[in-house]
Amino acid sequence: MKCLPFLTTGSIANRSAAVLALTALTTLFAGCKQEPKVEPGPARPPLPALTLHPMLEELQSLAATLQAPDDKTQKVLRDYADISLRLVETDPRTERMVVQSLLEHKDAWYVLEPALVHDDAGVRQRAAWLCGQSGQAILQLPLLLRLKYELDPAGLIWVADALLKLGNDSALVYLPPAFNREQTANQAGQVAIAALNARGVTVPDSPSWEDLTKLLQELSDKWRATGVSAHQATVPIDQQQLTARLAHHLQTPEGTQLRPVDDARFVLTRLGTLAVPMIAKTLQAEEHYLRSMPLQVLANLGTAAKSAADAIMPLLGDPLTAMYAVHALSEIGVTETIPHLRPLLDDRDTELRREACQALGLLGDTESKPRLEQRLQDEQETMDVRVAAAFGLLCLGEHPTALAYLNEREANKDYHEPTLTRLRERLASRGQ
Repeated sequence: MKCLPFLTTGSIANRSAAVLALTALTTLFAGCKQEPKVEPGPARPPLPALTLHPMLEELQSLAATLQAPDDKTQKVLRDYADISLRLVETDPRTERMVVQSLLEHKDAWYVLEPALVHDDAGVRQRAAWLCGQSGQAILQLPLLLRLKYELDPAGLIWVADALLKLGNDSALVYLPPAFNREQTANQAGQVAIAALNARGVTVPDSPSWEDLTKLLQELSDKWRATGVSAHQATVPIDQQQLTARLAHHLQTPEGTQLRPVDDARFVLTRLGTLAVPMIAKTLQAEEHYLRSMPLQVLANLGTAAKSAADAIMPLLGDPLTAMYAVHALSEIGVTETIPHLRPLLDDRDTELRREACQALGLLGDTESKPRLEQRLQDEQETMDVRVAAAFGLLCLGEHPTALAYLNEREANKDYHEPTLTRLRERLASRGQ
């Protein structure tokens, strides 16, 4: 700091000397703050070629193919909706006829979707019920988004019921919490029993809440693993319409608009296998965010996204998305990627070393155990990597040193507590 006054002195010699001194100090301090020195590890096997091309315009074009019905049809649908959603009074017989006409109409989505976000909770509930009665699997997408934002407890159960009727089992996890609320328990119980029966699950006579919770959890685990339900919607999904809707979600804008990105991630993660082919296609997008966000979705889908593994592999060679690719492949359970991941334990990129530590543990690579131990014991290593190495070692079996390290971080409160909680939950889910 004593050099600073000389930068403004009248003497050219003094100014020059001060600049040289500060330059030397800057270089010295930069050297002190370098990343931990990592020795080069084994070379990675050759990766598939990474081929990228612009995709945003293609997605926008596909999304635009979902067009509103013509003016005459719009008027008819609105008239149907006025009666079906009880916005105007009518006699029951007329209402039944109108409801049936609406449900049989291929463009029913045009009035049901906006009704799902109506200010009146009763209208939203009725709209959700109609979506479920329609049997149109394509209505899963607006219903999934409603699942995220519905604040009315009864309305949430109606949305879950509709999704379950349309063959989307991601809604199963929303039923057990409703068993504990007096205002929703009976309704949620009826929905649960109907969903179980529709999937061929034997429900005991007079089941307890514990019985229903256990049976629902078993179904939910199957959905998580496969992304396919034992119950399907009655109306086959329109692939062209599905493509248009998925393209709409995938072309979510880049940058600071976080809500649309999160909405897209929420919907796509809960759509099961229906979304995987379209998501896999975006992994070749030139636009970085069109590769990274879908990789996060595939990671969330887990083993249900196994068909996308070949499309993910080239991204291990992409510096911008390699971290997300490692995470996705480990969550999907692609053991074939292990030879590509081992060298990453010595990569210069801290985030890649961290993800590799976790991935090799999740994939059960016992051969990497000595190198994971090396990462854990290296006091010059970042805490992120050491925590990940401890987690990876515990995935491979009992390891007192790794467990002690995590316990120490928790006791000292010197690491991100939610991350530690999540890692412990992962271990518990693996029976460890």
